Amino acid sequence: MEQVKDIVFPGDIIAKEEEYLSGKNTQDIDGDVISTAFGRVSRDDKSLTISVDTSRQPVIVKRYDIVYGKIIKILNKEAVILISGVVKGNALVPANTEARLKLPIPNKTMYSHIITLGDLVRAKIISTRPLYATIFDPNLGILKSKCTICRSDLVAENGKLYCRNCGRVEQRKIASDYGNINISGVNYERS
Repeated sequence: MEQVKDIVFPGDIIAKEEEYLSGKNTQDIDGDVISTAFGRVSRDDKSLTISVDTSRQPVIVKRYDIVYGKIIKILNKEAVILISGVVKGNALVPANTEARLKLPIPNKTMYSHIITLGDLVRAKIISTRPLYATIFDPNLGILKSKCTICRSDLVAENGKLYCRNCGRVEQRKIASDYGNINISGVNYERS
């Protein structure tokens, strides 16, 4: 198999069905081949299959590491980030661990102006025992989010997030490069 350095998150579109057959850690949805895991894209041009290879070696997350992940749970005064990647040197290394994110709001129902379930985030580890992260820095925060009403992708406009589908305006703690990051290499958008 030819190894390609494309890094993908679950849900990323990595090819069209007419280009490649889905392989390991991928799924066919509406004519697209979608990643179901975090890892590196691997294309086999002989059998015309595309797969996502996940790391088998455990990655040790250290204090001050920059991590990428998804908000999977919101508790009373904190959220849980499922970490899928850790920046090590100039490389993004697949990982599979959880970190806590302290929320500055004491009321669970008031978190939505900072984060929402399913948000993709870039965070920095601030403590390893237990594992805690922060998104409160201009380069950190939400990288991709969906509308809480219609689940369409939100776009950043004037520091707020706007849904082009239903017109809803939402707030999050967004990273300075929200929506302009492409860590997966080639990204085929749905038509």
